[in-house]
Amino acid sequence: MKAFSISATLLTFGLVCAMTVLIVSAAPPPGYRLAWSDEFDGVAPDTNKWSHRGLGKRRDALNVTDAVSVASGHLTITTYTTNGQHRTGMIGTQGKFERRFGYWEARLKFEDAPGMWSAFWIQTPTFGQAPGDPATAGTEIDVVEHRAVDRQGKKLAGQAQHTVHWADADKRTQSKAHLTEDLGLDRGFHTIGVEWTETEYRFYVDDKLSWTAPAPVSKRNQYIILSSEVKDDAWAGKIPVEGYGSRETSRTRLVADYVRFYERNSTEP
Repeated sequence: MKAFSISATLLTFGLVCAMTVLIVSAAPPPGYRLAWSDEFDGVAPDTNKWSHRGLGKRRDALNVTDAVSVASGHLTITTYTTNGQHRTGMIGTQGKFERRFGYWEARLKFEDAPGMWSAFWIQTPTFGQAPGDPATAGTEIDVVEHRAVDRQGKKLAGQAQHTVHWADADKRTQSKAHLTEDLGLDRGFHTIGVEWTETEYRFYVDDKLSWTAPAPVSKRNQYIILSSEVKDDAWAGKIPVEGYGSRETSRTRLVADYVRFYERNSTEP
């Protein structure tokens, strides 16, 4: 009986600790409430929330629907190679969920390889349509881009890159970016988010502030994208000669546990 009591106590303590970790990892900055989310509990992407994007040729791959799957509470984008053709996927909430400001977060696991990268980003449908006025036209907010290596082959798998892009008065794309130190992104899941306010963007990795962007702030509604992209001999290095393996054998993946949007308690839904 005594041994059972000790075991039960340890089990209860372990469950409490696990629940505490879950609560902490999902906590937004103070003053926000959950307004939209996808926990990926189904067997396919929720078409009320997501659409496939850019199907067909994109960079050095084809965007295809079967690269995106949902199972066991996770959404996975698999990058693979068939008959010498690389394939991957991209989904977004355009026309289904678009908001401005708030705290945007995803819990992600990166299993990237050279020649490709994965991203969680917030895009404007009117990029560059008001040159020199990014508040009106919007900005591209790359909450995180992840690479295994850079163009020279330097390992970056533990690091996150945050970037904001906008169009200047001459319609040229301007950018501000920050590559973090090694935060262990090559191991397990990590929560990555951005607090987008009326005056700035604050980026977070595992609930710690990683960068405040010195960039113009969008004042328009924007939408979410999850993607993996393939480009040979570019900023993510060279595609492996043998490719990425078949859809069934590829280990090159972006895995999402959830995507969530929190709004300020004082704002209207």
